[in-house]
Amino acid sequence: MRKWVVAITAASIIMAYGNAVSAESVITPKKVILKVNDTGMFVDDATTSTLLDPQLYATPEIRNNRVMIPIASVIKEFGGSSSWSAKEKKVSLTLGKDNIILYLNSTKAYVNGVLKTLDSAPITSSEGRTLVPLKFVSDNLGITLIWDSKNQVIALYRGEFDAYPNDYSNYFIPMSDPNENNNNSKPDTSDSNKPIDQHGVQINVGDRVSNGFFYGEVKKVDGGRILVYWDSKNNLYISNEDADYWAMLSGVRYLSSSWVNASTLTVES
Repeated sequence: MRKWVVAITAASIIMAYGNAVSAESVITPKKVILKVNDTGMFVDDATTSTLLDPQLYATPEIRNNRVMIPIASVIKEFGGSSSWSAKEKKVSLTLGKDNIILYLNSTKAYVNGVLKTLDSAPITSSEGRTLVPLKFVSDNLGITLIWDSKNQVIALYRGEFDAYPNDYSNYFIPMSDPNENNNNSKPDTSDSNKPIDQHGVQINVGDRVSNGFFYGEVKKVDGGRILVYWDSKNNLYISNEDADYWAMLSGVRYLSSSWVNASTLTVES
């Protein structure tokens, strides 16, 4: 009888340990969708994007045929962590049991303590943010990467998914101009390739601009495309409850960032 008790107890311990290990190894499915030269990212089934880099507004870039991205927010979404050592110019990434160490402008890297050689070194973006080679990071942290070359979209998956789409054209759809189909609207005679507002004033990073009843700060200038963080509105005419509705009509994203045509803006003096 005692032998049976011992055997049952041992089996129970083994089963309990096995269940604990199994529970720890289960990864909650998570996906993050990015686009080259876009400041936003879509997480899971979100219908609106959040900022990939809320401080410097850095975006994914293609350098030497490699997608380079500011990685911190992506790693955080997947449940990992990242750190930067300015002294050593070192990026440390940890996700699950895996760790990657990268060095700015160096092809040397460590994966779980093992020395690796990169085919594209981490670089600094024009905003001053460190960009890392996404494929190397995803391959070594157990993240599935899907590249939609037609739409310049990067889809990242971690965990179990039934399928991985190849077409991501339903993401990052530009906001339409509410006056686009208005036959009575004044034709656009401005040079769309220049950062000039509707009154002929040049738009620069840091300028305060307005679009209708919404106001914001210019974060990036790309020819005639202007990235604005819309931080305020005219409270006399627009209530907090109606802000999202009027923002949609104006083609802006209130309390968020959006790219808009320079010709629709007014530089505030």
